[in-house]
Amino acid sequence: MERQKFQLIFLITLFCVGFYAFKVGDFSKTTTTFDENEMVADITMTKEHKEDKPPQNDEAVLAYDAQEVTVNPPSALSGKSKSEIYKIRKEYVKSSIFARAGYEPSEQVFGAIENGKPWISANVCANPQTGLQSISGPSEEARFINNPTMLVAIEYPFIVHYTDSERCSSNRAELIPRKITYSKDKKEITVTYFHLPFTTNNNSSFYCFNGLNAVDMGYKYAYIDKSKSTYDVDFMNEDNLSTAVHEFQNYIHLGSSCRHEGGCNNGSPRQPFGEFKSNATKYNYQNREIYIKLWKSMPKSPQAPADMTERIILKWS
Repeated sequence: MERQKFQLIFLITLFCVGFYAFKVGDFSKTTTTFDENEMVADITMTKEHKEDKPPQNDEAVLAYDAQEVTVNPPSALSGKSKSEIYKIRKEYVKSSIFARAGYEPSEQVFGAIENGKPWISANVCANPQTGLQSISGPSEEARFINNPTMLVAIEYPFIVHYTDSERCSSNRAELIPRKITYSKDKKEITVTYFHLPFTTNNNSSFYCFNGLNAVDMGYKYAYIDKSKSTYDVDFMNEDNLSTAVHEFQNYIHLGSSCRHEGGCNNGSPRQPFGEFKSNATKYNYQNREIYIKLWKSMPKSPQAPADMTERIILKWS
């Protein structure tokens, strides 16, 4: 009897163990199948998500020590004295990466400013009837005065005679950077714009590089290295910033282009070597960058190591 009882208990135990092992194996198989299906779904969703996005090529390659620099909005300068303008400039330089004791605005750049005169507005649109440029609100040159870290900027070389509300709204017309960063290790400034806003019927617009801050901070010699750029700048002239090193000559003076009686303080001169067109269709929805080398003295060749570099990023996302 005891033997039969023992055999019965043994058979029941063996059955339970076998049944449990079978269920565990079945459960593991079910779980593994679920995870694989879920992984495939995740990969598919990620792929589809990435394909909807334009290619990224900016933040990912910033130096690890890159620090974000405040982008200051332009201020209204019309009617202010030259000493007030100098005070504004010195305050912004003091809080920039170029802060140094005893800084004074360059007379080459700011010396021709006239007291109490109007300044051309940051909104580039002009009155279509009179041709008068706006002189109210934030001033165009304040983009540079208030952001000394932006050594080289993009601007419009002439007054743009647009009048429709979309093109002339301040967030479309003003070329204010979205972001500025600085890498001390790489001696590199990165200026990011939300693409170039204006297009015409043939999908091209007219822009130029402004080196006002580069001149004031001593980095007035510039060259665009096309081998390190992903935006192929379509220059208007054969002699340009990508064919040879050029010296920026930007300064502010009293000019007549605003067409107001007595003139306005505005930027000058025209620099054909920096004028370019933007093709809105060629790089549509693709983030692109322009790599600029800057020197304090004329280098022996464009291949010489730069004293400072600036990456201008044009973003579509």
